[in-house]
Amino acid sequence: MTQSDVFTLGLIIGVIVLYTTSIRLRRWLHRRRWREAKQAEIRAAAILARHGFRVLRRQPTARTLIKVNGKPHYSTIRADFLARRGFFTYVVEVKSGRTAPRLWARTRRQLLEYQLAFRPHGMILVDMEKEKVKEVVIRPGPTWRSLLPVGLAGLAGFLLGGFGVYIVGKGTWLCR
Repeated sequence: MTQSDVFTLGLIIGVIVLYTTSIRLRRWLHRRRWREAKQAEIRAAAILARHGFRVLRRQPTARTLIKVNGKPHYSTIRADFLARRGFFTYVVEVKSGRTAPRLWARTRRQLLEYQLAFRPHGMILVDMEKEKVKEVVIRPGPTWRSLLPVGLAGLAGFLLGGFGVYIVGKGTWLCR
């Protein structure tokens, strides 16, 4: 066996050891994160109860339909909790770590997805680092299409009210 053969063999063995070690490390980190997330969810349920929420379901799912070029695609969306306070239902997202206090773009998109799938009154973000609860309500801004029915109803009420006053006023003139 020459020196280059030993080097090549050592390189192959090193790559195999590095590869298997990285896979094991990734699995270990994944299991650890999963365990921490489960523990955070258990603590989050207690935090929600302290803030007056009643947990209706853990890991609720909602099925959504997305059509691409007319072809239906179904997907399932899973949240952390479905909770209720008073008459309102909320989707709860538990956040832990450094990303918890901020409403990052990824979190906003996730909350928008929950809004479309579950149609709640609002969403609750539970910051596990500070043990704080934030209520997030997403409503689209008013557009002319959303204001048109209200404006037409107001106009119709104004005209009917004016007509009623005119009729009543005309009738009282006849009695004099």
